[in-house]
Amino acid sequence: MDDAKRERLEAKGWKVSTVTEFLELSPEETALIDIKLALSQSLKERRQKLMTQAEWEHPNFFKIP
Repeated sequence: MDDAKRERLEAKGWKVSTVTEFLELSPEETALIDIKLALSQSLKERRQKLMTQAEWEHPNFFKIP
């Protein structure tokens, strides 16, 4: 969030904080969430790479007749 938006929200009475503060997460819980996010991003990239390779090897395989 940019500083201008943060200042506008705070001026209107909103409290701006992090997800960790809002959910009152421990450092261990925060680390676990970070690990899960990194894993999901890695798997998504891997799936996209495999899909690209499959399309390259069999260009007509994914076409609907």
